[in-house]
Amino acid sequence: MRTFYSILYCSIRPNQDERITIGLFMADGVQCHFAYAADKLNVIKDLLPDGGYQLVKSNLRAIEQLATSCQSDLLKGHKGQRFLSESYLEYLSVYANNLLTFSKPVPLNVALDEHTFDRLFEKFVFTLPQQRQKVPDSTAYAKRRLVKSIGRHVNFDVELTENDFAGLIVPSKVSFIGRNDVKVVGEISDFSKALHILKPQIGAHLFLVDTIRRQEKDAKFFFVGDEPSKKLKDHHDIWESLKNYQPIEWVPTDEVQQIEEYMADHDVSPFFEVQV
Repeated sequence: MRTFYSILYCSIRPNQDERITIGLFMADGVQCHFAYAADKLNVIKDLLPDGGYQLVKSNLRAIEQLATSCQSDLLKGHKGQRFLSESYLEYLSVYANNLLTFSKPVPLNVALDEHTFDRLFEKFVFTLPQQRQKVPDSTAYAKRRLVKSIGRHVNFDVELTENDFAGLIVPSKVSFIGRNDVKVVGEISDFSKALHILKPQIGAHLFLVDTIRRQEKDAKFFFVGDEPSKKLKDHHDIWESLKNYQPIEWVPTDEVQQIEEYMADHDVSPFFEVQV
């Protein structure tokens, strides 16, 4: 199916048809991205009708949760899957008449990815936050270090399928994987990245972890990443939930030596045979 996008508008004075852009939805029938400008919403909240701010904020979060559910719905059985439909968004653009309205979907002859979505978001909605300068660098540095230090122990950036783990109904990418007496799996992520990217990544990884643990309870899981700013509440909530998830060992980017030591102490080998 083709890629399309739809702009989400917030009506300031519905009786005068006065509105501003507040969010962007983009999909291709298989995956979707959605984000809204929370800072922009805070600026205009006094311009909204009585009770309008809380209603709009609640609806935006509901749309965000629905889009995330669709993105991570591996069985494609979630009722929100129709939200991915271009025809359904076109229906909403015509018949929905609330504080939040969608524009008529616009087709694009490009692949759906984070870069394209971010460019459109900045063009139509709002400037993306610039709080992600130090963390991505530390995340990238940690990965470069691990590639050099544990490269002989694991495979990096591989896609796992049901051929590798029964019950893994769709392919799942992982930062690194190896084995000794048990499987050793690691994921690396920047927790200040856009929510529409972060949530599906975490959801897909947790599904992989659960799939592996059903077969091998003692499998070892590392997750490399840093605590995001507490000002990014949703990001911080995700980080804290994952940090407290017992099967996964949390590793800050400046403490990856513990992964290096584990690989050496347990003589971990690559999960897939390395072609020489």
